[in-house]
Amino acid sequence: MQFPRLKKTLRRLLSSIEFAVETRKKIVLSAGIISIAAQSPAVAQPLLLAEPKVAVDRRQISKYSAKHLLRSAAASLGHLFAQHRSHSSHSSHSSHSSHYSGSTGHQSHSSHSSHYSSSYPPSSYPSATPERTITPPMSVPESRPIAPPPTTSATRSKSSVVLFDYFNDESASLKKWKPGSLTAGPRYTDSEVSVSLGQGKLTIRPRTGVTVRSYNGWLTASSWDMTAAHARVGVAQVTAGAADTIFAIGTDADNWCGFVLESGKLYLQVKLNGKKNSTNIPYSPVRHRYWRLRHEAALDQILWETSGDGKVWVIVRQTPTPIPLTECYIYLGAGSYLSETNPGMAVFDSFRLVVHGEP
Repeated sequence: MQFPRLKKTLRRLLSSIEFAVETRKKIVLSAGIISIAAQSPAVAQPLLLAEPKVAVDRRQISKYSAKHLLRSAAASLGHLFAQHRSHSSHSSHSSHSSHYSGSTGHQSHSSHSSHYSSSYPPSSYPSATPERTITPPMSVPESRPIAPPPTTSATRSKSSVVLFDYFNDESASLKKWKPGSLTAGPRYTDSEVSVSLGQGKLTIRPRTGVTVRSYNGWLTASSWDMTAAHARVGVAQVTAGAADTIFAIGTDADNWCGFVLESGKLYLQVKLNGKKNSTNIPYSPVRHRYWRLRHEAALDQILWETSGDGKVWVIVRQTPTPIPLTECYIYLGAGSYLSETNPGMAVFDSFRLVVHGEP
């Protein structure tokens, strides 16, 4: 038996075995490193490096025959290569893909792409934030132009009272007024309609049982320019029935603007070239205690205004200026056009004519 040759052969075999073992270690180590790099820290599993040792004691080789030794070595090599094939199977693309798919073990491309998506599972992705709808402000319908809020002469620093009467001094009043009727004209002015002054009141009593038009009162002694001005008066009492209580400004019986109280209604009238234009509101002795006719120069309008206290005024009608304003008379009067059994009386107090200055 050529034992030295066999030993030489065995050395070569052992060298091959050692080479194979070292190669296997490198393969296993490389596979482990790749596995660690590919796994997410959240799902990384402990790495178990398979490291089966094939130890061949050279002192035991001489105890076996060449046939037995070769069979044993062949078995060892077969076991080694079987393990290597097993690891190669673990390192296949399909198994490697499972590192991106979590614990489900799915190997589809979609599970790999989930590595770049949110950490929420597909069934619990946060819903998109709904778009915020800004509701536009509610629109306000346009209305026709209206005059600035009603004001009193006290709110205008340069307004001037050019005529006033508290009706407590007859001699002084007769310098400011004259008997007559603006709205009825000379034809229907009735001197028998009583006009009296006393206790701070101007009182006018229509006649009873008269079947024709019958009016009287006081007109300003001279005309006034009503441009950017207002005239106001307190109305302490109004006539009864169909008898009229009147406060007006104008040039003559055919051209005037004014208040006319009749049958429980407050008429807001314009008479232009002999033709009347009128509207009315229910009369309230409380809300309509004071009457005012005002020219709003900024809009060139005539405003009919009422007040309960002489301070806060309410616009009840407004129109473009219908009559010339430079030479207007102011009229306080009463009368009737039908036969009245109880016409009552009209009572005025605290009259003022105010010219507005610059605000």
